[in-house]
Amino acid sequence: MSDARRRNGPPWYLTFFGEDFWAVADHEYAPERTAAETDYLAAVLGASAPGRRVLDLGCGTGRHAVALAAREFGVTGVDAGGWALERAEAAAKAAGVRADWLRLDLLRELPWPIGEFDAVVCVQSFGWGSDAQQLRLLQEVRRVLVPGGLLILDHSNVLAIAGNYVPEATFETEGLRADFRRAYRVASGRSTGEIEVRRGDAEPVVIHDDVRMYQPAEVHDLLTRAGFTVERVDADFAVGREPAPTTRYVQFVARSRASTAAAITAWKGTREETSPSTLDLRWSPDEIEFVRPWVDAAFRSAYDDGGLAELSRAYPLSDPYSADLAAPVLSGHFGLDLAPGTVTAGAGATGLLHACAALALPGPVLHVAGGHPDLPRWAARLGARTITTRFEDLTADLDRHTPSVLVLDRPTITGDLFGRERLAEIAEAARACGTTVVLDEAYAVYAGPGASCVPAVAEHPNLIVLRSMSKGYCCGGLRVGFAFAAAESTQRLREIAPPLGAGGAGLAVALRLLAQGDVFGALRTRIAEVKPVVARTLRRTGLKVTEGADCLPWVTVEGERDANLVWEGRGVRVKEIGAGEAGFGGRPGEVAGVGRRDSPLYKIAVPLSEARLTAFRDAFADAG
Repeated sequence: MSDARRRNGPPWYLTFFGEDFWAVADHEYAPERTAAETDYLAAVLGASAPGRRVLDLGCGTGRHAVALAAREFGVTGVDAGGWALERAEAAAKAAGVRADWLRLDLLRELPWPIGEFDAVVCVQSFGWGSDAQQLRLLQEVRRVLVPGGLLILDHSNVLAIAGNYVPEATFETEGLRADFRRAYRVASGRSTGEIEVRRGDAEPVVIHDDVRMYQPAEVHDLLTRAGFTVERVDADFAVGREPAPTTRYVQFVARSRASTAAAITAWKGTREETSPSTLDLRWSPDEIEFVRPWVDAAFRSAYDDGGLAELSRAYPLSDPYSADLAAPVLSGHFGLDLAPGTVTAGAGATGLLHACAALALPGPVLHVAGGHPDLPRWAARLGARTITTRFEDLTADLDRHTPSVLVLDRPTITGDLFGRERLAEIAEAARACGTTVVLDEAYAVYAGPGASCVPAVAEHPNLIVLRSMSKGYCCGGLRVGFAFAAAESTQRLREIAPPLGAGGAGLAVALRLLAQGDVFGALRTRIAEVKPVVARTLRRTGLKVTEGADCLPWVTVEGERDANLVWEGRGVRVKEIGAGEAGFGGRPGEVAGVGRRDSPLYKIAVPLSEARLTAFRDAFADAG
């Protein structure tokens, strides 16, 4: 068969692993070899898997699946070959064990129509597709694994194979002859060839293969990009044996990294939240009472000038990032000269964070414990490794991990509104590592434009500062945000950020609101009045309270593991950041020098209206 015909026909592996292949392979996969490999698999699964539900990928004739089922693992075997699966089912029946079998092209029939598993094993079935297909396969493995599920991935080490690679070889035994003809292409890392199989007096059959041969380091990289943490690498199915360049078979023992919950999940509705007796302190809906005059004025001005219909028709193809329109207003707002080439408008801070996630590739992404989780979460889904650090360890961890992106929230979750001098230290350390700093200032608006770090982008070409109209302005529904950066970083961002992200009507209102300058004087005054009262009340319950900057409308509370009873027993709803390092209750990646915090952290919005403040006092009346 010609190379062109093989390329245009069905994938080679759909026809390769039939009766003729297994007539040859059965001599290689002797019972003794299968028993030794199964002993290894069972030992690792028993010691490290969170349960006994096992998926065997590329199970072939079931040589491992049947043996694992005999050891009381719940096994599902998947393979693309119908003949092999029939053999597997017959072997299970003969052994008197129960296993499930599914015929499936693992590289193309995505997503897999199967359930959830505690562990996945893949032995001598890796490399059939392209690198992109192998990465998708590993990502699909992660999807079907429970959080913290285990993958045992075996592969043939090309470093060992290359030294003994021969273009032609023959295997012959009684009644069987197999002639191997192959070629290894160094540039692609693929071994392509054919096996001519003669069985008895039957006509010879030629089957073709096209296998990607990997170095162990390449497999390690694919696993990391797919969202796994490699816990151990073994040689030749021996637990703890270190692989060498001459190791023929290498086994990766990898753990699925837990997915971080998106920020939006903190608002998941419950029946308790809708109860009239529930005081929701996850946010401050009463902020609008202190900024409404300016918001109303912005809406009136926008609609008096053009009206909703005209604003909705705005489609500035010549200004796709609204920089020409926004730069003069933003320059006046922040009191500095911002060129259009340094401003990018998008669909809120969330939309801009999503774009910045692509900047994080190839990773790693370094982010601070308790920060907004979305950018690290999206970057992890794209294949970047994510690492959690502490604010005080930033400089050391930048040098240790040389990340692609450092994500910072200003203020921090505990209300530290660190200044430009500290930011300058971090940005310079990041620049020395080739790291882009994404500074999320969505919550910094409460301090007013004069406290922003937007001016710092002129001094640090690796700094991107994000602002939005959500917090304080109470205009999140406008879906307008701005990214500020030096021209070079702005160009990089615009290569991945969607154009025309900010709608005409929302942008018109946002710019008129920003043109009014610092509108938060009354809001800051009210926060400064109420926040100490809230903090004192919470401390009387025995909780550890951090107030943070005076202008911020929340406090954080560190409590015991059962401290949520403090809230539930009073009909109060708060935002739990979680007992651990990651933002909003999740752990997106590994932790760099961070000791786990045993107690959860709660973010409590300060009730600003008299009605909500009275409800808060009533809920904590027993605290004195």
